[in-house]
Amino acid sequence: MTIDISKFYLIEKQHLVHLLFNVSMFLAMLTSLRAWFLWPIVSYFSIISSLLLICSWLISNTMDKNNFSRSGFIIPITAYILLGLYQSLIASGSILSYIQTFLCAFIFLMLFKSSSQMLQQMARFIAQVMGIILIPSIFFFLLYLIGIPLPNSNLQFQDAFYTFSNYYFFLIEDGQINAIIPRFQSIFPEPAYVGSTAALILQTQRGQWKKWYNITLLIALLLSFSLAGYVYLTVIIFLNLWVSRKKFFLKIVATTIFISIIIGGAFVYNQGDNLIHNLILLRLEVNDGELAGNNRTTEGFDAEFENYINSGEIIFGRHKDNVFGDSGYKVFVYSNGIIGVLLLFVFYFSAFYTGGDYRAILSALFVFFLIFIVDAFVLWFGRFIPLYCTAHSEVTQKDGTSSAEDKT
Repeated sequence: MTIDISKFYLIEKQHLVHLLFNVSMFLAMLTSLRAWFLWPIVSYFSIISSLLLICSWLISNTMDKNNFSRSGFIIPITAYILLGLYQSLIASGSILSYIQTFLCAFIFLMLFKSSSQMLQQMARFIAQVMGIILIPSIFFFLLYLIGIPLPNSNLQFQDAFYTFSNYYFFLIEDGQINAIIPRFQSIFPEPAYVGSTAALILQTQRGQWKKWYNITLLIALLLSFSLAGYVYLTVIIFLNLWVSRKKFFLKIVATTIFISIIIGGAFVYNQGDNLIHNLILLRLEVNDGELAGNNRTTEGFDAEFENYINSGEIIFGRHKDNVFGDSGYKVFVYSNGIIGVLLLFVFYFSAFYTGGDYRAILSALFVFFLIFIVDAFVLWFGRFIPLYCTAHSEVTQKDGTSSAEDKT
């Protein structure tokens, strides 16, 4: 009886390929979402991620089955590079901005070339590690709420535009320091980062929401009191059911009743002076035809945007010097023009089109449109990677086969 040592060697190499790939993508995600402990490497995270990916690719090339063999990446990569160069040109960017474009393009390239198995394992890895990060973050945040003193320090970001009390496992924005119950934002600069990220990761975990790490993501989303996160979650619940070919009419009715009870209770409990009413429902009120929560842009920018769309600059865009206080599709259109919007849409559509199931593709595109309208930060790895995993997710058919196949 002999033991083939090479089998163990190949298994170790396969695990190493996946680990390097997963860590590089998760690093790109967290850095794009501005996790506070990664602020020092924001300018050069792409170098670290690229080096990890090169190592993963080189090891994979020594194996019988290459994990980076998917084709269909030429159009999305070309669209991304053109968009990145175009944005740098409009903003009169330095040589570093052009280098960053090509480094990020390489990260996207390796993502596009990875197999369906790699993508699904990466999605699970991201959900699990985020769960591991969020468990102590939520725990210490709850200790803070009940008044237990915790070590902390002052923290500033973006030239003091953001100022925080840093409790290391979570941040408290200085504007909320006197709030009875501040919104949970974990290690990120804004609660919306937690809410939207958790929702997008949960979309990749279709049928797996009972896992401990996904329950943790759901709790973090609820504690964030992020209107965007709540909207994304509600939409994703029904999109996941639709993608899974499950009948959900009764679930829609049950969910509608449940939400109605929550809303009614929020208006009654403590005479409406509660977090759900103040942070969510008040933002859904319509005043003079405008949604109260639709405050992504200032009045000054809205007036400037109206002037802009009637000018010839709308084709190529206009550089926006002040990047704070405004976000959403208007800012993207203003800064990038029609050309930039077209390149963005080509990038997303061509990247998602290679997915194996049309429902998964459409569900990812629908959430992409929502995010584009709300804040337009759709080029962040923290937004794109979960959406890409959703578009390329496997769907089990009634005959037991999988709908996702690598297109060549």
